[in-house]
Amino acid sequence: MGMYSHGINLGYFIDRIDFSRDDVEEQFAELAENEEEAQQFIALLQEYSDTNPLAVLGLMLNTNIATYYIKNDVVLGKARGFGYEFDHYHDVKNDVGKLFLRTLSQSDEIPEEDRELSVHYVPSVDLAVGSGGAVDVSHYDREVASKKVGVGGYSCQVSTYTIQSQHIQEPNPENPLPPTPICYKLVVYTSEAFNKTINFTHPFYLPEDHGILKLDIFYDNGQEPTLTMQPDAITPRTLTDAEMQIRVNEPVYDYNDTGVAWKMLSILFSGWGALE
Repeated sequence: MGMYSHGINLGYFIDRIDFSRDDVEEQFAELAENEEEAQQFIALLQEYSDTNPLAVLGLMLNTNIATYYIKNDVVLGKARGFGYEFDHYHDVKNDVGKLFLRTLSQSDEIPEEDRELSVHYVPSVDLAVGSGGAVDVSHYDREVASKKVGVGGYSCQVSTYTIQSQHIQEPNPENPLPPTPICYKLVVYTSEAFNKTINFTHPFYLPEDHGILKLDIFYDNGQEPTLTMQPDAITPRTLTDAEMQIRVNEPVYDYNDTGVAWKMLSILFSGWGALE
């Protein structure tokens, strides 16, 4: 899966920066100075910083490149983000969920024992653990388009979720935690050819009956999506059992264990921290 914003590939820097080196900031600066795509990416972040700062958080968290391995009712998502790797195993039939995260950054701000993290969870209990978050669909109006659209060679039903005005929250200055970006609209493209188990690895979990192949996310009321997830390629082939194995680091934490969420966030933002 590729992540795009206004036609800009959010995975551009991921393919070009070696996070195992201690000069990440210099690599980033060189690309920003000499490469047009890099300049477009930075200009996009700056524009949203000025007009919709909360959207920047959504872009940063979704700056990744992901490959999904799908076999029957099981999906293994393997993502490379800005300075980290994130694997997500989801078995909908057996109600098993597993995560593996690893920072690629050489920052010493993360203790050695926390640089790799394995987590297990129960998907039927924690629906959105492997995705970027859950959407409370009761806060949205859902409309299904009359015509289907092709995505990656597959016919897809198009559904639009639009937030109800009474659920647009105003910032609370007394809340010490950073506010969550508001999704004003989500346009969802689903195909009957794909099991809904893949939906648990997307940026947002939505209770669709079939697999979501494309997702447009609107962090404002604009005409174009802030963020688009779509497949760069879909390759039908037979997968081996070995390809469906997730990496494991000991100890394996329960998702609800104290401190696990902070350990995960430290890894997910470790690459950005290397730019400071």
